Amino acid sequence: MNLQDLKTKFKNIIEISKDFIINYKRYFLAGGIFIVMALVLFLGTSSSGDTKSTSGVYKSFKKNNNSELTTLINNYYTAYAEGDTDTIATLATPVSDQEISYIAFYSQYIESFNDVQIFTKPGLTDNSYLVTTQVELKYNDIDTAAPGLDFFYVETNEDGKLFINNIYGSFNQNNNIYEMDTEISDLIAVYIRQQDLLDLKAEVDEAYESALESDANLSALMSDTLPAAIIQWNTDYTAEVEAAAEEAAKAEEEAAAAAEAEAQAAADAEEEANSYTGTTNAKANVRSEADASSDKLGSLESGTQITIYGEEGDFYKFDYNGTKAYITKDAVNVGDAEEETTEDTDEEETTNAAALTAGDKITLTSTVNIRSAMDSSASKVAVAYAGEEVEVVMSYAEGWTKVKYGKKEGYIRTDLLQE
Repeated sequence: MNLQDLKTKFKNIIEISKDFIINYKRYFLAGGIFIVMALVLFLGTSSSGDTKSTSGVYKSFKKNNNSELTTLINNYYTAYAEGDTDTIATLATPVSDQEISYIAFYSQYIESFNDVQIFTKPGLTDNSYLVTTQVELKYNDIDTAAPGLDFFYVETNEDGKLFINNIYGSFNQNNNIYEMDTEISDLIAVYIRQQDLLDLKAEVDEAYESALESDANLSALMSDTLPAAIIQWNTDYTAEVEAAAEEAAKAEEEAAAAAEAEAQAAADAEEEANSYTGTTNAKANVRSEADASSDKLGSLESGTQITIYGEEGDFYKFDYNGTKAYITKDAVNVGDAEEETTEDTDEEETTNAAALTAGDKITLTSTVNIRSAMDSSASKVAVAYAGEEVEVVMSYAEGWTKVKYGKKEGYIRTDLLQE
């Protein structure tokens, strides 16, 4: 069926069901069960399960004699009148948050559902039912009950138990919350046009009008009090949903900001733990990024001591008045002069180096680089400063000593460890 056919069919359904749509807005639940039936042709996906003939929908109503179905419907109405949405959720599924809110609101007006009569026709699959109920809805502090009709689509679950498929319930249909199965919705569209249902509807209409005429309080409730209360509930619920969405978004932003701050704090702590000092050897510009064309934040005079947190290309990242900034490496000395002034050691120094014993703890007298290998060009493991202590692991005749510095191990020129 193409879109034009659907539109034509939709128009026909609207014409046929026009009186239903107008009249059933007066009844309980979310404003009438048949208002949505004209929309079913536009919704849904293909059905699942083994389908059967839909000819049963053309047969006359069958007065229900299924005790399990009777119990299911009556338990539903009892829970609804009590606003017991937890129990409703065990009988009907799915139940949206919006409907839960509505039941909590609307049940405050309800005393009970009385004289429930159940009529059925076969549903789309085995052990499924199109259910129409005729009820007397007794409102609190109103003497006269309001006659009404309701609709349920009942199916059998995998455990063989009946349940209300709430996708086709009046509230969900009126609010278009869930997507409907096309075949089921087509079946319902045929169902609501059957003469036996139209006759029952006319009968209930007449009883409803008589009830309103006989009880001014019921008439005022249905024409003024309830419509105004439903509008207010809808306004309040919409505001609650928007506020909850804003709160959730705010919480998500705060969580993201906290995670970012925590990650930054961890990165800063790691940088701080691995920081070392350097001294400028000329006047140099301070940049916002590791790029000579980035914004200039200021400049440092020659001989200025800085705390270095890392390297990025040809720049050192360092602390500049409490802000992380960058300075070219060429403008900074990092203590290499003390370490690498002499490439060779004499025989006496080598002999002394060999005398260093594993476990000896030595206090440094100058800042030195700790290397990853016994080579002055090897990568730095860390920078140790004058006054700090290292522990000897092993001293080698090559003029290097392996040391432990905190949790790190590396190599230092042996002559730099000698007092």
